[in-house]
Amino acid sequence: MAKRGPNRRKRAPKLLFTENRGIGWHVSFRDPSTGSPTRHRFGLVSRGDEAAARIEYHKWLGEYLAHGAPKPTGRKVTPLPPPTEVVTLPTEAVQGSLLVVASDLLSSLQARVRSDDGPRRRGSIAAPVFSDRRRHVRDFLEFLNSTHGRGAVASMRLHDLSMADVEGFNRWAAQQGYSDSQVSKRMQMVKAIIDRAGRPEHGGQVLSWNWDSREAFHGKATEARTLPSSSQLEAVLAECSARERAMVWMAIGLGFGQRDLAAVRVGQIDRQGYDLRRGKTGIERYGETPPYVWACISRYMEEAQRPAGELLFVTKRGQPLVHGRSDSVTQWWTRLRGRLGDETKTLGGFYVLRHLGATELGSRPGCSLGQIRRWLGHGASSNMADVYMRPVAPEQREVVEWVRSTLERSDVAER
Repeated sequence: MAKRGPNRRKRAPKLLFTENRGIGWHVSFRDPSTGSPTRHRFGLVSRGDEAAARIEYHKWLGEYLAHGAPKPTGRKVTPLPPPTEVVTLPTEAVQGSLLVVASDLLSSLQARVRSDDGPRRRGSIAAPVFSDRRRHVRDFLEFLNSTHGRGAVASMRLHDLSMADVEGFNRWAAQQGYSDSQVSKRMQMVKAIIDRAGRPEHGGQVLSWNWDSREAFHGKATEARTLPSSSQLEAVLAECSARERAMVWMAIGLGFGQRDLAAVRVGQIDRQGYDLRRGKTGIERYGETPPYVWACISRYMEEAQRPAGELLFVTKRGQPLVHGRSDSVTQWWTRLRGRLGDETKTLGGFYVLRHLGATELGSRPGCSLGQIRRWLGHGASSNMADVYMRPVAPEQREVVEWVRSTLERSDVAER
């Protein structure tokens, strides 16, 4: 293999697009000084923004080729900007304008952001949630500027906002190909701006039309989850280390998602059962530990030697599996699927393992809504009964029976 000399030509990173995690248009490259993979986002999350993305890309590329990659900043999370930097207010912004109201709303949301390792106090939000809501607000303001002219939101007050503006934004969001959930979240932020305008400091503004009378446009329907086949799972497990095997079977046998795996500590699970609380809902989660799940955990702990009370799983750098906007479980799962190629072409994300486990549990004779509730860590809902507590479909019977028989094993077979 030829050595990389000092005069080696620098390869230009390519402009890429992905819908994952709201990244949108970006470039990915490896920092030559540290060898760490790095991503630079352009803040454009729609495929329709390709023209603007290419302009920003060529500006960035010129700087990159001239001065090299930016210096690494370490693993510290970049602090959120102070409230005055959430939305840059021009000097000519009218008091009570939609821009001022939106900035005030984002400042209020930012004050509710909690730290990754702190307790989940009531009313607080995670930093990624704030980032998403800020993007939704900016989408709305940019839509109004494109409709009424550049800088219009700096002078528009609430009485200038028509039903046609709101319906137009709703229609635009649905046409971008967003899911129904993403469209609804954008409309929730529009309503939050309207409600915020009613505060005294913004003049107690109210709408001149009825919000509930508007026409609603919905995003893409949620696609039905396709359960993995037993052959796909066997192919995945053949590529797993003891650590990864434990994560896979904890997802299937205990219903642990990525954040659950990142939060579980040594000692919270033993041979008889597990007892912990899912942070999102505060619902108590407890139950019996399937023999095969405990066998996989035991095999991993023999290798890892994690002390009692410490996180059961950490990254190579000692960080939780999920912290900030980083999700090492999803990153590993994506790379694994890429290595396996066509064999896992129809295999969904890591979360589909939790769906598989819930399907197996819900199909057991005598399974109650309370059991499913505790297993998932959800509030009681009839939707769970509709989704999980029913006979297994014929095309899913093989993999469900395979999972059920494996969970009853007490030895770690290479499967």
